Amino acid sequence: MSHTSTVDAVVVTDVEALKSAVRELNSAGVKCGILENATPRAFYATQKGMGEAPYVIKLDDAKYDIGVYKKADNSGYEFRTDFYGGSVQAVLGAAGGPPNNLGKLCQMYAVHAVTRKAAQQGMSVSRVPNSNGGIKLVINDNRA
Repeated sequence: MSHTSTVDAVVVTDVEALKSAVRELNSAGVKCGILENATPRAFYATQKGMGEAPYVIKLDDAKYDIGVYKKADNSGYEFRTDFYGGSVQAVLGAAGGPPNNLGKLCQMYAVHAVTRKAAQQGMSVSRVPNSNGGIKLVINDNRA
């Protein structure tokens, strides 16, 4: 029996934004890091779907890690992890349960991806935190 779950609600297309997101989560108190060409920890050492990954988000305060794997159609990367026991959700989950099991990671990746893309196009981004934990991004066109 496999515990492997694929989370593809957010497709990673900017690895540098993912690395920046992990660094920010770490600086905000989530003990994590990113490894290259590693095997994420899962319930079973040889768990189906959790072999060596191009990137692994190592979660120090969870029993398991998150593998970042190339999507079959080469459109980017998807997350795979083992949610068994709830330790991954306890570290990276946002309010609202299963759809948000990696909510903090997905949100921070989106913030960094949008910020990087805007900067490449000559725009600036400011963050406005919401009381519910969300982040509103305000994009300013500096090209005019």
